[in-house]
Amino acid sequence: MRAIIIDDEVLAQETLKKLLGEVAPELEVIDIASNVAEGVKLINRHKPDIVFSDIDMPGITGLQLLEFFNEEDILFELIYVTSYSEFAVRAFQLSAIDYLLKPIDVSELKAAVEKVRKRKADQTPNNNLQILKQNLKTKLMSI
Repeated sequence: MRAIIIDDEVLAQETLKKLLGEVAPELEVIDIASNVAEGVKLINRHKPDIVFSDIDMPGITGLQLLEFFNEEDILFELIYVTSYSEFAVRAFQLSAIDYLLKPIDVSELKAAVEKVRKRKADQTPNNNLQILKQNLKTKLMSI
């Protein structure tokens, strides 16, 4: 699998890339963007399997990322990585597969990558609404 990281903080980019190397060595971080506009270009160029995106960034927020794509063009799974728990419900409304809080818990990161693996293996067309409901229910029970 291939991934892109979108985060405006260099330390956060480096930390996430390092942790991914530890928990999912088969996952290749193919590029890193420091803002959403740059991230959109990288997604269109590389067609990653996973996008790890911060939410609170100057200008365009990570929550606006999907607005730059038509639904049929969203072929990647989105995992938000942020310091703000208050955005969790909105993230799942946008069909994010997971929502990780900084500092990143290694076991939660590993579980999030495993969710992507499982979804890729089990993927059937037009099941995003069902997956969204499942993710939202799971996260709300853990809050």
